[in-house]
Amino acid sequence: MQKIFQLFKTKLILIFTYGLSPVQLALILSFGITLGLFPFIGLTSILCFIFAFIFRLNMVVIQLVNWVVSPLQLVMLVPFYKMGKYFSVEWFNNAMIKINIEAFASNEFIQKIISLVNSQILAIFGWLFICIPMALIIYFISLLIYKKYLNRKKLPIVSLEKN
Repeated sequence: MQKIFQLFKTKLILIFTYGLSPVQLALILSFGITLGLFPFIGLTSILCFIFAFIFRLNMVVIQLVNWVVSPLQLVMLVPFYKMGKYFSVEWFNNAMIKINIEAFASNEFIQKIISLVNSQILAIFGWLFICIPMALIIYFISLLIYKKYLNRKKLPIVSLEKN
C-alpha cells in the first residue's frame, strides 16, 4: 500500500512539475495566489489565463492554484475593503460620495449599484497594498525552496509497466 502511495505521489509531482523550471514554478505559485485573491469575483480565472499566456506558464497548474485559493477570496473581500478605505485618498472618497448624492439621489437601485462599485474599487486598492508585496515575497521564498528541492532531490521516473 505504501508503495502505491509513493508511486501516486511521485506521478502527481511529475505531472505538475514536468518541464517547468524553478522560476516558472515560483511564478505560477505567486501569480496563482495573488490573482486568486483579487477582489473581483469571476475575473480571477481570466487574469490567471492572461498572465500564464504572457509569461508562458502552465495554464492548468496556475488555474489549479487559483481555484485552491478561491475560498480565501471570499473571506478577504471585507478586509481588503477596509484596508482600501483606510489607505484610499480622501479625494476619491469625496468624489464617489458626490456622484452618489448628486447624480442618482432619486433612484435607489442605481445608488446601490454605485455603492457596490465604490466598495469594489476600495477593495481593489486594499488588494494592491497587500498582494503586490505578498506576491514578491511568495515568489522569492518559493524560488529558493524550488531551487533547493529540485537540485537536491531528483525525482525518479517511475513506470507503471512491469519489467
